[in-house]
Order: sequence, then structure tokens, then C-alpha cells
Amino acid sequence: MMIPYPCQQVFRRTCSPLSLILCLFILPACNEQQAAPPPSGPPPSPVRVAQVLQQEVKRTVTLVGTVEPWKRSVVASEVEGLVRSFTAEEGMKVKRGDLLARLRTRTLQIRLDSAIAIYRESGARYERAKRDLKRVRVLFKRELVTQKDFDDAVAEEAALKERLSQLNAEIRQVRDSLNKSTVVAPFDGWITQEFTEIGQWLEEGGPVVEVVDLSRVQVEIPLPERYVSHIQIHDPVTATFDGLPAFEAQGQVFSLVAQADRTARTFPVKVEIPNPALAIKSGMVSRVTLRIDRPHQGLVVPKDALVLRGGKAFVFRVNEGTVDQIPVTAILHVEDLVEIEGPVQAGMDVVVEGNERLFPGQPVRILESPDSIP
Repeated sequence: MMIPYPCQQVFRRTCSPLSLILCLFILPACNEQQAAPPPSGPPPSPVRVAQVLQQEVKRTVTLVGTVEPWKRSVVASEVEGLVRSFTAEEGMKVKRGDLLARLRTRTLQIRLDSAIAIYRESGARYERAKRDLKRVRVLFKRELVTQKDFDDAVAEEAALKERLSQLNAEIRQVRDSLNKSTVVAPFDGWITQEFTEIGQWLEEGGPVVEVVDLSRVQVEIPLPERYVSHIQIHDPVTATFDGLPAFEAQGQVFSLVAQADRTARTFPVKVEIPNPALAIKSGMVSRVTLRIDRPHQGLVVPKDALVLRGGKAFVFRVNEGTVDQIPVTAILHVEDLVEIEGPVQAGMDVVVEGNERLFPGQPVRILESPDSIP
């Protein structure tokens, strides 16, 4: 058995039996110390990866607006009168033609009865005038009455005929006022505000209620001048709402006002959004995303693959068990993806989880599931 050098020194200085026994115990320890392997590096870091993809990319812009109902109407009374009944309430859903308010009609009914009576009287006088004219015409042909008598008969018959027309118009006017004394909903919708009550006097044109139609809504957004040439009528849009975190709606542009705001230099753009479930309410804050460029092919990675340090952006590429740090430039954020430019190719594996503490050349271990990362 070969004696290591440190132990040889001990052996030479001590040749007693006791020393020899001690050396026999020291020799195995010296051999174990020499045989210990050098310390190893840090263990591979667990990471999750995703591939760089090449796909169609659409440039978009998101603008903030306020939801408005598709139709809003302050329903007014067409005639004046005292409110006899008022069935509308704020928040009530109404159908077109539903009763909202009814005015007192007693005075109008009296006027109608009077007009009808006068019309009947004038009708009787007109029938007699026609018979008189018929007799005078016969007598005039026989030269038994004068020209004046004939002219008076003709004038009387014509005047009573026009009087009947006048009275008929008055009757129709009173009946129209009676019909207008009942205020009804002009379209399907919801009552958002009341302006009168039972016993209140309404002037002609006075407001009764406000009704809104939310079966579809519109959002007006301020479009910056630099994007105007990219937007067309019927362009599709996507809208989200601060009050509905998990809700997203599709719509389209239906109006692009040709006059810009002189201060902000923005153009009003109106977007139509269907609302069949009535989830969207008037006054909500909406964030509308519009496509402002033609689709193009680009390289995209998940947004979690992008690492920002020292004002620079880069990704970590996995290459044979270690990672390389590759500088990139973020071009466009598209939902959960980022379009990038740099020395990357489609199909490369880049780290998307566990990249916060990586450094170039560090060994890594790829995990199958994100839940496996400690």
C-alpha cells in the first residue's frame, strides 16, 4: 500500500509501535481526503419554454370612450293638460305603444261633442241649400227668377259646403288632441328618468319621461389625426368595459365625423356594438380596439418571454441545456403576444417562465408543466 506524502512525514518521525498503530488509522483518512471529487456548479434552473412563432400580425390601437344608448328620447306631451294617470317608473322596461301617462280629457270631450253638433246642424242646412239651388236653377232657366236670386242660391250652397269642411277639420283636430292626451312609449326600451307626476300640469311639448334603447349601444371615441386614413366605415372593432372585467364584445365602425376637434386634433368615431344580453349599460367606460394597419407576417413570442433589464429587452434561448441571451426589439403587443425583431427565428425555444434570474450560459432543465416550477 502506498503511503501519501503527509502521512510519510508522520511515519518517519514516529517509529514506535504506538505510532505505527496511529498511522494505520490515519492512512485511510488521508486516502479518502485525496479521493474526494471537486465541488460541482449550481444545479440546472427549472424553466418552461415556448417556441418563436411566425404568424399574421395586426397593428391595433385602443381608445377610451363612453357607452351611449342606440336611441335616447325625452318623450314629450303633444298637448297641454292635467296629468290624470302616470304609470311610468324609472328602470321600467317598456314596449312600443305602452302607456306612460294619460291627461284629463273632459274639456276636449265637450269640445268634440259641440263640434259634432254644429257639424250636423250645418249638414242639414247644406242639404236644404242644395235642394233650393236645384229649384232656383229650374226657375232661372224659365226666367221666373232673377240672376241675383240664382247667384245667391249658388253662393249659399257653396258656403255651406265649405263650412262643413271646416267643421269636419275641427272635429278631426279635437279627436287628434284626445288621442294625444295619452302618452305612449315610442320604441322598446327602458325608462331612465321621470319628469312629471299625477296632478301636475303639462304644457304642450313638456317632458314626461326619458326612454333609452339598449338592444345595441354606441361608443364615441376620439381618433387621433394620424390614424384617420386607416379607419373605414364597417371596420370591425373589439370592445371591453371597465365594469365588466370578463366581457368582450365585437362591433363595427358606423360613423366617422369629418370635422376634427380644433383643440385635441381628434376625430369623433362612433362604434356600434350589439347588446342582446343587455349586459352593457349606458354610461359605462369602454376601451375600443381598432385595427389601424394591414395584416403582416411577423415573429411573435409570449409576452412573458420578454425580459427588460437596464432599459434593454431580450429573450433567453435554450440551446443544448444552457441559455443564450438574445437582444430583441418589441415592435407590437398583440393580446398575450409580442411581435419582436432581432437575431431570432421561428421554431426557437425561448424561456417563458423562470427567466427572471437567468444569466447567459446558465444550465437549465425544461419542465413539462408550469405547475412544476417551485
